[in-house]
Amino acid sequence: MRQEAWILGIDIGGTKTGVCLAHPDGTILHERRMPSLPGAGPEDWLSRCRTLIIQLLDTAGLALNELAITGISAPGPLSTRTGALLNAPNMTGWEEVPVVSMFQRFIPGPIVMNNDANAAALAEWMYGSYSGADGLIYLTMSTGLGAGIIANGRLLQGVCDTAGEVGYHVLDLNGPESPCGHRGSFEAFCGGKNVADQLRVRIAQEGRTTRILEHAGGDLTRLDFRCLAEAVREGDDEALRIWEGYVLRLGQGIGNLIMILNPEVVLLGTIGIHASDILLEPLRAVLPRFVLKPALEACTIAPSSLGGRIGNMAAVALAVQELEKRS
Repeated sequence: MRQEAWILGIDIGGTKTGVCLAHPDGTILHERRMPSLPGAGPEDWLSRCRTLIIQLLDTAGLALNELAITGISAPGPLSTRTGALLNAPNMTGWEEVPVVSMFQRFIPGPIVMNNDANAAALAEWMYGSYSGADGLIYLTMSTGLGAGIIANGRLLQGVCDTAGEVGYHVLDLNGPESPCGHRGSFEAFCGGKNVADQLRVRIAQEGRTTRILEHAGGDLTRLDFRCLAEAVREGDDEALRIWEGYVLRLGQGIGNLIMILNPEVVLLGTIGIHASDILLEPLRAVLPRFVLKPALEACTIAPSSLGGRIGNMAAVALAVQELEKRS
């Protein structure tokens, strides 16, 4: 593979979209980002993304036809066969959106797309601290929750691209509702947006005094997962009680994955990175309730080794894997 080959990576998220230019060894040369604003619709988003890509190429002195390949990391569920987003829970109204064909309107080269969790697992496996592991699970822990799974050194895709959609896995039939439509799902309990939404309702209804709300400036509309984490660090009683329940459900979900897949490593995304100081120790403490001792002792649980680079690296990893298949 030619080192001078240019790869365009596009990382689509419910909150932001990032674009980058990289070489096949994973070196990212230039990057930019913009708010996704999914409520404005796919065409508005595409127009702004096209402008961002052109600006990125201008910075590098490149033209669109000089790109070797484009990799797109996007929220699932999606279809790798049709190149469409099917119904992303955190991108309301984006149903059957033909993302790949939309980009093909102005990008002449090959384009490959996969869901963000699969792409992140592939990036960790190719470029991270646990590269080459036979069994690796990457958990996206941000707005939503999902998993990318490497088993026996291969990415699990599934017959219809839903392998790793663990956010839909039901932990409690009587649990909270979730945008995914499955009451009591893993994402309902542990997805960052759902946790924040439930906190707003709870604080409004119960009128409790808590530093969680103080970190939102007293404005419930500004309350997010970071407000909870900061209040936990400060020892706020209400925050600690909520955190204990959050960690228990996270341990239940991860424990199920460990028992089913027996991986070497489980890597935690955004929340696992930014809240590792308050998360890892209590998580490891609850896992024996859900996992047999040999499986737990054989599994390393750690924050993503690629950290904040994971989004860009995920899109690049998809493109590099496709180039390698074609070479």
